[in-house]
Amino acid sequence: MKAILKIIILSSGLWLTATNADASNITGRYDTWAAMKADGWQSSDGFNDNRMHNSLLWNGDVINQYPWTKYALLRHDPDMPMFLADKQKKTLSLMKLKTRSGARSDLRIIYQGEDKGKGCYISIVDSGYWLEFERQQYLGIKSYGKSDDKESGPIKPEILMTLPENCINKQQLNAIKAKQKEKDRALQQWVGEQTLKELCRQTGNC
Repeated sequence: MKAILKIIILSSGLWLTATNADASNITGRYDTWAAMKADGWQSSDGFNDNRMHNSLLWNGDVINQYPWTKYALLRHDPDMPMFLADKQKKTLSLMKLKTRSGARSDLRIIYQGEDKGKGCYISIVDSGYWLEFERQQYLGIKSYGKSDDKESGPIKPEILMTLPENCINKQQLNAIKAKQKEKDRALQQWVGEQTLKELCRQTGNC
């Protein structure tokens, strides 16, 4: 994936959050389908280049891309199609999952990166966000009209798919944190130096 990703510079704290159990995060960006194809990637669905380009566009999100994971997920934005990237086979597969609301943006990815007795896995979840939003809007109208009708409870998330995944590699994770910490330190040092230079220029107090 290295050749197709533009890695996002993340703070150490965000890396911690992104690699906790039951968490996932946008960990990079892909360029274009043309760049991926040139790097050896293929559509497992047999889609032609035009369809792949129109589905992925450019500079989209890469989710759950870590050195130890078997899979990553790609989509241009939350309302666009989502693809499963098999990093070993170098294939992209369209995730043909339907949410209850019909909105692709309701899809959430949960990475269980710590083995709690059932192994590690990725779950793709229908969050039910838009149905819950509509329910709340409806309840607001009913409340305004002083209706005594009993309404059902909040819309609960539903798991649509679960895939076995590698657990967090603590050694690689620590190396990532150390590298990011060094980048943060270098950035802070540079900002401090530039600030002093600007103060010197403005005040003459050097």
